[in-house]
Amino acid sequence: MRFRVYTTAAAGRDGICVKCPNCGRAALVTSDGEQARFCCTSCGHSRKRVLMEYDNSIENHCKSCGRYYRVQVPGSHFSVLTAVCPYCGFRMPGRVQKRLISCRVSSEVQRGREPYFGLELWFLSDCGGKLVWALNRTHLSSLIDYLSAGLRAGPSEDPAPGLSQSDRLPKFMKTAKNRKRIIKCLKRMQKL
Repeated sequence: MRFRVYTTAAAGRDGICVKCPNCGRAALVTSDGEQARFCCTSCGHSRKRVLMEYDNSIENHCKSCGRYYRVQVPGSHFSVLTAVCPYCGFRMPGRVQKRLISCRVSSEVQRGREPYFGLELWFLSDCGGKLVWALNRTHLSSLIDYLSAGLRAGPSEDPAPGLSQSDRLPKFMKTAKNRKRIIKCLKRMQKL
């Protein structure tokens, strides 16, 4: 049986379940890769965070004075804009060059906190002194299915759900002696 790789980025698009810092109820963090948003439907508390910042400019060769110029343009979704030559004032269209200048994206869940705002995950529990978590209900079901499966592909063939290709589930979760206790813990979280 093959299991789907469920990354933090995929969960960000679907929605990561977190505990609202304002009211303590379930809330969602979503991300489109460029911006992350937090929203609690219970109390209305919300936040936004820009994850990637771009420098937009137009580089052109002026048809009037023949000089090369580069001018900064405010964030734009257009690929071509009219720019004014800073040397002679001639107006002409130019292609907008978008260059990434800062990227604040982390895909790791650390100490039971999501990577965009550092908010505590909703599906989080202590199981034998170790943190067990899931990003959302889909991820939680995926973990239960994976750990409950009698026969799984080897580690080189099939990564565990919820982790990137290079990562695996922690060893304590896959150990046969812990598996039943962890599945029980995950099923308790499903009732939240």
